[in-house]
Amino acid sequence: MSRISTLTAATRGDLPPPCISCTFWQHDRVVTDERRKEAWAESVQRRHGGFGRVLREGDGFRGMVQYGPAELFPRALALPAGPPGRDAALITCTYLEGDDPEGACERLLLEALADLKARDVAAVESFAIGYPDEVPSADRFLGHHTLFDRALLERFGFVVVRTSGQVALARIDLRATVPATAGRMARALRVARDALAPAPSGAPA
Repeated sequence: MSRISTLTAATRGDLPPPCISCTFWQHDRVVTDERRKEAWAESVQRRHGGFGRVLREGDGFRGMVQYGPAELFPRALALPAGPPGRDAALITCTYLEGDDPEGACERLLLEALADLKARDVAAVESFAIGYPDEVPSADRFLGHHTLFDRALLERFGFVVVRTSGQVALARIDLRATVPATAGRMARALRVARDALAPAPSGAPA
């Protein structure tokens, strides 16, 4: 059975090793510093509460997503297509494992959006890249990614507000969305995906 938990300073140590000491978003130059990451996590926990979601299947790790007020992530000021809006929360990165990383990413994004909406956040932004059609799903989602799949964000209702080369900054206005739990949002996404799925081979048109 899968379950979602909140990413906090206390649970950070249960993440895969690359995530525990990663400070890519927490600093504009330093990318690995465990003590700096620990101090950041504790400070954010005190000021804002949880800063992400973790997905597990039984005892196994399936994925994590990190997010919070954009001001918490100095790297965002230097990225192409930045900076993010001052009124926005920023979904920064994922780390995904397992045989369905795209599905895990969808679920984690839904959980993140539902959590941020419940906190009365006005808008959410994320940096993305538009992959060529031939890039397989595993390359877009497995492992650590600091740029989201642009097509995935657009399916969620994100709109590109700025581009620089291949990098885009995408935004969704949570004030314009209908209040919904993550579960209801997930069911709606599944219905939409089923409707768009190609018919089985040999099925009548």
